[in-house]
Amino acid sequence: MSIELYLLNIREKLESPIDEYLEYFSAERVKKILSYKFNPDRNRTLWAELLARKLISERTGKNFKEIKIFRNSDGRPYCEKNNGSEIFFSLSHSGAWAACSIGDSENGVDVENFDRKIDINIAKRFFLPNEYEVIKNFSLSYDEQKKKFFQYWTLKESCLKCLNLKEWTGVDCEKLLRGDGEFQGKNFFLDDGAVVGVCAKKNELPEKIFIKKSPPDLLKFLSEGDF
Repeated sequence: MSIELYLLNIREKLESPIDEYLEYFSAERVKKILSYKFNPDRNRTLWAELLARKLISERTGKNFKEIKIFRNSDGRPYCEKNNGSEIFFSLSHSGAWAACSIGDSENGVDVENFDRKIDINIAKRFFLPNEYEVIKNFSLSYDEQKKKFFQYWTLKESCLKCLNLKEWTGVDCEKLLRGDGEFQGKNFFLDDGAVVGVCAKKNELPEKIFIKKSPPDLLKFLSEGDF
């Protein structure tokens, strides 16, 4: 069964107070959410987890409010097994987006906001030599270089999450895109420029993204609505 990929546009919620939503989280998670100084960062963390709960609720038949998400020593999220079967999911958030990939096997997702400025030269520090050469292609404009940078970045991050790796060492994005090994990567490019990377077993990558743009009542949508 293919991995499914969901994105929630929370642009209209980024500056909103979060007090009314904290009751849905454990004391430990509330502490983590409140550790962020600014409301946009708090909201991204909060809504990504609420999105995951909605999707897990739909798969298990459990009430949205009863879904508990835990984290291992590496901070990787997981939930209780459903009738002995594990639900694999991954979370990411950036800019106006909260993302969740979910399925019956290992997967990872990363989303990056295209608006932020970056020094393309840092690619030499983080990426493999062949990847750096692609990014630094002088025939590309700055925006094209940045798009390739985020394409590789999200692929590496999604692979790291999928395989529970400690670091990127040895993750070759071109091989990942081709599917040279057991796992394969794929990118999606959103209308606002944001870049999404997802990693899963070959033949299990999502063919499309399910996107919901901020409904008036997000919490009601997450507990009752459909994508």
